[in-house]
Amino acid sequence: MNLQGKTILVTGASSGIGKAIAMAFAQKRAHVLVHYGKNKAGAQQTLDEIKACSTGSLHQADLMHRDQIAALFADIKKTARTIDVLVNNAGDSRPGEIGDDEVWEYEYKNILLSAVQVSRAFLALKSPGLRKIINITSLYGNLLTGEPHFLQYSAFKAALGSISATLNKSSAPNVIVNAIAPGYTETPAWAGAPAEVIQACTRATTIGRYVHADEVAHAAVFIAENDALVGQIITLDGGTSLVGMP
Repeated sequence: MNLQGKTILVTGASSGIGKAIAMAFAQKRAHVLVHYGKNKAGAQQTLDEIKACSTGSLHQADLMHRDQIAALFADIKKTARTIDVLVNNAGDSRPGEIGDDEVWEYEYKNILLSAVQVSRAFLALKSPGLRKIINITSLYGNLLTGEPHFLQYSAFKAALGSISATLNKSSAPNVIVNAIAPGYTETPAWAGAPAEVIQACTRATTIGRYVHADEVAHAAVFIAENDALVGQIITLDGGTSLVGMP
């Protein structure tokens, strides 16, 4: 896929990995739809930076609510004929163990159901050309590297990874789905984390540092441009899968 002139929706694009992905597509001269949930100032900054090299627009929705997803796509349809690439990036992590029912319910809607419903709305758009879905999962969602203190987050990221493979059996060749599973990535979410936690996560790599958000973004562009890559989860963890969890 040649990304120039294509329309890309990146959810959760106000900071961190989402912002880096939005910028990477803009640098390919794509038109970027910048979604945000609460951080309007951050999303506006993303859009301002996009406009230095391409075009884009701002779109707000709480993706845990189906009616707001419908409104989001109705708003997009006012100016965009279709969406060529969907990047399901939005969603945060909450700690929780097996007995935390509230966390199970929250993370189900926050991590899994939101991405499913956004993907459903994306698939409902009509387009004669090839389109892509890129799901941002997590190292925690991979089979042997789940985090027991973030059990719900790990479980639903794993489910999203499974969808990233299985959906292709019905959506391809018109829509191709893949995923990226980042490891410990340098984003604002780590601000204020104790130094010993940062050091432990750094030691749990072979590269001696956190993954950079723009490295995840480069992977997203690679997936979008490569039409032979189908149903894969690309793990970008700096070697944590080899070293072992901290």
